[in-house]
Amino acid sequence: MIDVNSDKNLSQIDKKPDFIKNKFPKLDTWDAKNSKLIYHKFSGSKVRKWAKLISFAGDPRLWGPTFVILSIWGIINEWSFSLLTIFLSGFFQSFAIYFIIKNFIKRPRPFVQYDDIIRLDKTGHGFSFPSGHCHHSTILVGLIGIVFFPFPWFIPILVAYNVAIGYSRMILGCHFPSDTIFGTIEAYLELGFFWFLTKDLYINLYEWLMNVFF
Repeated sequence: MIDVNSDKNLSQIDKKPDFIKNKFPKLDTWDAKNSKLIYHKFSGSKVRKWAKLISFAGDPRLWGPTFVILSIWGIINEWSFSLLTIFLSGFFQSFAIYFIIKNFIKRPRPFVQYDDIIRLDKTGHGFSFPSGHCHHSTILVGLIGIVFFPFPWFIPILVAYNVAIGYSRMILGCHFPSDTIFGTIEAYLELGFFWFLTKDLYINLYEWLMNVFF
């Protein structure tokens, strides 16, 4: 049987004070209190099963099928991969910043720090801050909204989706509240930076490469 709490044995994730615990002790205390409150509130409840389903809707691995679909779409549309370029560049640019933050903060997850919290989802690996589910799902669904549904009514849907993903990660014992809040806000900032400032650079590079090699 797989030990879903095996991360407690990893040397790089221990109970030593992390950046947030050291620099923002009040935030850390607030996080600990509310993460335990949310986690234990639904103990023995069917809500946890729903939380697993909702959490899957924000799984970073959904980027994989997205890239496959956009690749097929590009082939069908006379080998035009502009959409794939947008999503690929948006993912990797935002991931680079997210990765740097994650490995700078090095915050252990709730189920690593507290014995009364057990990880209920097998996707909770590595460090806790910021939430990867909140980050990657916001970038992915945000790009889908901008490209395919550029309408005001999509905004409340995206916000509700953000809240559901973040709350599900706390119910499953994988994140603190600030992990999910910062993960979502940081993703929106990166999404805006990409779309308004760097997207065209990637598109121009793609078009240049296509002209050179094809």
